[in-house]
Amino acid sequence: MFNFLKRSAVVALLMISLAACAQKLPPELQNPTFHSQNVSNLSVGVTDHRDFILSKDKEPWFEGIMHGPFGVPMNPKRIGATEGRPFAYYLSTMLQASFVKSGADVAIIELPMGLSIENAIQKLVEAGRPGIIVKINKSRYAFWMSADYQSDFDIVVVDREGRIQVQKNFAQWDEKIPLSSSYNVFDMFTAIYTKELQKVLDDPQIKAAIEGI
Repeated sequence: MFNFLKRSAVVALLMISLAACAQKLPPELQNPTFHSQNVSNLSVGVTDHRDFILSKDKEPWFEGIMHGPFGVPMNPKRIGATEGRPFAYYLSTMLQASFVKSGADVAIIELPMGLSIENAIQKLVEAGRPGIIVKINKSRYAFWMSADYQSDFDIVVVDREGRIQVQKNFAQWDEKIPLSSSYNVFDMFTAIYTKELQKVLDDPQIKAAIEGI
């Protein structure tokens, strides 16, 4: 019993540390980087297909679960400029920032949850720009003494006429991620999202397709 209470106390302290703004997340960890200057105008759209979002079991802003003392689950809600906005929109802003840094003019096309790839493409065509569509199949973190993050994204790059240039799936399950001693929980997972999106933007086929549209 003593060991359990001791472990719970440690978890509580970790949660306090993660909730406090210990350090500001460096710019290079806030968004992925698109290593190219050959992009002009783009649209970015993200549609959420996570089963617990479509069933309305979780709110569209849901990112994951943290377990407090005695294992009580809680759903942390991101604060700041995107507070209360869907997680799909937050990922859109991350991608937008990455392309803007490379010199592109980028418009976010907000896509309804559960929208099909075909209808998402039509939304981009109506906006009159080529672009990138992200379909979130899975994205969920959980942490207590350590963290895990599971993601599954379908990525589609289309030209101005809506022709698919490339379509690929990126899935990852990182288990037993050490909890950060430097960043709050939201910054910690922003850095993880950045890492996963960087894999997408560094993929040779994705990069070539974006540069070619």
